[in-house]
Amino acid sequence: MLKAVVFNAAGGRYLPQVIECLRRPPLEGAGVILLCEAGWRLKRSDGREFAAELAAALGMSFAFMAEFEAPCATGSPRAFMGNAILSSQPLSQADAVPLPNLFLRSWVRCMTGGPCGLTAKASFNGRAITLGVAHLNSRWDPAGRDRQMRDYLARFPRDGAALIGGDFNTTTVDLRTRSAIMKALRLFVAQPRRLREPARWEPLFARLAEADFEVRGANVHGKPTFTPSRMIPPLMRPKLDWIALRGLEPAPGSAAVVPARSSSLGRRISDHDFVVCDIRL
Repeated sequence: MLKAVVFNAAGGRYLPQVIECLRRPPLEGAGVILLCEAGWRLKRSDGREFAAELAAALGMSFAFMAEFEAPCATGSPRAFMGNAILSSQPLSQADAVPLPNLFLRSWVRCMTGGPCGLTAKASFNGRAITLGVAHLNSRWDPAGRDRQMRDYLARFPRDGAALIGGDFNTTTVDLRTRSAIMKALRLFVAQPRRLREPARWEPLFARLAEADFEVRGANVHGKPTFTPSRMIPPLMRPKLDWIALRGLEPAPGSAAVVPARSSSLGRRISDHDFVVCDIRL
């Protein structure tokens, strides 16, 4: 059995708490961890090389792909935000996949670079699996995210067992402007189901299906994965983080959404929850 975890680390400031979460059930023993927003020497993340330090703590190999570079003083270490793949088995053939992009969140605009997915290969119990992670744009519309997924899959191996995950930002709406955000809020109040079951409004899911990827069974149907504030009721929280499988079978009932906090009363360590699934080999 291969346990896969997807997590948007929000920069990775709370590394000890993330390690604690990953060392206890149901996340314990993950063979693959797909990370979005993994900071590398960012000031907001206390200068940590998050993916490298997490991999070292868990005894895993890793590949990191920087997307955006933060401005820094002359002579200072370079700092980045990016995606990473961690694996309990050695990784090979790591490859960057640039993604199209038009609209950035405000805190990213001061950085240089652009969105970029990542792929790599690893062998588990003698079975070769292609691994992939992508962070799609929350400030684009569903057609824009579909374009990003199309370009990502165009560079992804077409055959063989594969596992893709990440923060796909499946909000079902366009959030580029303040007026669009207000319109979206009214829409969410009228149709809250779209936040937790976005496939009908996000064509990227059809794009995944065309490439023989399946999300059913690997994700908890209708359960949100994003909590910007505890004041927002679960009914109004979106499902943004996903695992997609090709040529692999999820273990029935193993998919879970795990709150991103080290205890039931502890502070959140990310506004995204962990997404986990066991995969039969």
